[in-house]
Amino acid sequence: MADAEHREQHNHGSGTFVGGDVHGGLWQVFLPPYGKKASGNPEPTKRRPAQGDDDEDDYEDILWSLLGAAWISAAAGLAVVYAVMGWPWTDHEPTPGIASRIGVGLVAVYICLAAAAASFARLAQVFELWSEQCAITAAQSRGRLVARPPASMSRAMAGLTASAAVMAELLASLYGWSSYGGEVSQRAHLARRNAAANAISARAATKRPKG
Repeated sequence: MADAEHREQHNHGSGTFVGGDVHGGLWQVFLPPYGKKASGNPEPTKRRPAQGDDDEDDYEDILWSLLGAAWISAAAGLAVVYAVMGWPWTDHEPTPGIASRIGVGLVAVYICLAAAAASFARLAQVFELWSEQCAITAAQSRGRLVARPPASMSRAMAGLTASAAVMAELLASLYGWSSYGGEVSQRAHLARRNAAANAISARAATKRPKG
C-alpha cells in the first residue's frame, strides 16, 4: 500500500522523535548544512525527481501556502493577545470571563504554533528553490570567476533554508504525536537537505579546472 510505505518508520539511532521518524540528535539540527567537502562535481537537485510525483506536487502554489499559513498564524497570535489582555472580542460585547479567555487562548496558541511551523517549512522550501536556481546558474557558468557570485548566493540561501527548517522542525516537534507534525518536519528536513546539496554543487562549480 502506498500509504503504508509513506508512513514507514525510520529509526536510526537516538534522536528527536517526530511523526514516527527519528531525525537524529537535536544538536544535529543546528549544524551547517553544507559542512562536508564536495566530491567530484555533483549536479543540483533539479526538482528532486527521485522523490516521486507526490513530493514534487508539494511545491505547487508554494507562495500561496506560505502566505496562508503566515496569515493563520498571525490571526491566531492576535487572538492570544486578546485573550491575555482580556479585551472583548468585539466592540459590542462585554469583557470575556476568565474561563473563556483560557479556553480561547489555549486553542489560539495551538493553532498559532501549528501554522507557524507550516509557514517556516514553506519558507524553507522557498529558500531551497532559490538555492537550486543559483546552483544551476553556477553549474552552467563558463569559468570559475563567473560561477562564484551565484555559488555564494546558493550557499547563503542554503543557510537561510537551514534556519527556517530549524524553526519548523522545533515547532513541529510539539506536534510529533500527530501526522501533521511528521509531515511538516519531513518537509523542512527535505528542504534543508536539498539546499545543502545545491550549495555543494554550486561550490564544486567554482573549483572546476580551467578550460
